[in-house]
Amino acid sequence: MKLFGLPVSLKECIGVKGMDSTIGYSSLINKPALEDSVIVKVLKSCGAVPFVKTNLVQGMLNFESSNPIFGKTGNPKNVNYTPGGSSSGAGSLVGSGGSVLGFGTDIAGSIRNPAHLCGVCGLKPTMQRLSKIGLQGSLPGQSCLSSCVGPLAQDVDTLVLAMQALSCPLMSQLDKNIPPLPFNDELFQSKLKLRIGYYTNDGYAEPVPAVQRAVLMTKEILEKAGHTLVPFKVPRIEDAMRILSSALFADGGKTCMENLKNDLVDPVNRYLYWRLSCPAFLRPIVKYVVGWGSPRIAKDLMVYGGGDRSVYRLWKIQAETEKYKKEFFTQWQDLDLSAVICPPFPIAAAPIGSVEHTTALTSYCALFNLLNCPCGVIPVTKVSQADTDKLKDHKGNYGDKWDNHNKKVNENSTDMPVGVQFVGLPWMDEICLRLMKEVETQILLQKHES
Repeated sequence: MKLFGLPVSLKECIGVKGMDSTIGYSSLINKPALEDSVIVKVLKSCGAVPFVKTNLVQGMLNFESSNPIFGKTGNPKNVNYTPGGSSSGAGSLVGSGGSVLGFGTDIAGSIRNPAHLCGVCGLKPTMQRLSKIGLQGSLPGQSCLSSCVGPLAQDVDTLVLAMQALSCPLMSQLDKNIPPLPFNDELFQSKLKLRIGYYTNDGYAEPVPAVQRAVLMTKEILEKAGHTLVPFKVPRIEDAMRILSSALFADGGKTCMENLKNDLVDPVNRYLYWRLSCPAFLRPIVKYVVGWGSPRIAKDLMVYGGGDRSVYRLWKIQAETEKYKKEFFTQWQDLDLSAVICPPFPIAAAPIGSVEHTTALTSYCALFNLLNCPCGVIPVTKVSQADTDKLKDHKGNYGDKWDNHNKKVNENSTDMPVGVQFVGLPWMDEICLRLMKEVETQILLQKHES
């Protein structure tokens, strides 16, 4: 019982017998789960003590944290700043010391984003390392972007402990989709020097200076440890963003709109709601007008809502997904990489309510849901005054409204946490955790010496 007596927090969507999982929708109030979800059953079998459910954003498709039932959640470093989302309560509670170990879910960065913004550690495992049976989802049936359950903690050792405990026979006995794959301690403990790719800008959303600096800091730490770091370029990033947005809303936004039709729309979801509800006949007109200022935003608008919802279109999206994955992993293989480091998010924490849900915010996380890569985030640094000063020259890759948004929201983010994302090949979760631990150890040593 590796987790004996350990208090564990659970994202509100994770099923616990006798408790609601509303995901911020009033229509799901007073509909308690009839039994524990598989992840809760396994946690209890490991000796863990689930003690609280944590807040999330309405519908779990936003990087803010608010819903009409439970209200807002603040960042543990500054309660007036967003903790990110959608596993916002998990990031905030762990970051404030209220929970040693929390569990969230991640479909486009919902674990890694709050880990980055709250200054904690988080892991999005390979899909089907941990069971999702018994969870309330926002887009049931959607399978192109892999949704995962994963842990958040104050240090990497606790993430490792959680994955060691949960990679047990009971998980695959209760959920036949989960392979009986034990945690690979040999891979995690390996001292073999690795070849690692890195990038600070994916070409879609240029991160603010603090986020780029964090990646370069991590690159330097890994090089000093004897690893080889080589530049990596994300292939066809605009196509990747079109594919993943198309996959996420292949139903034309119908599922989201059905959930919201008799409910209050939380203010943080207004922009998403507008994109999904805009009538099909109006979209070409809006696209034409918006296109004068940003072709990128105009193209994105046509992906959300309305239009063709046929099985034929869905199959085309799935075929494009497989083609893109082959291209991406061929490039990875050609460079002989074991892992990649990159930003987890283009911005640092910003004031609550200031972060619009734009596609430009999703590229660094959602890409790896599309690819089903395991990814982890650890805190590396904080936004410095020098980082903030550099914002005045920050233009972004397109110089459009989305780039200006990312610049503006971080104008007062000095001293907020900044994380780095570690990415491995599918089923190589232990390599991510190994590198996260190595970098974490060196950062702690540097702090001690200073």
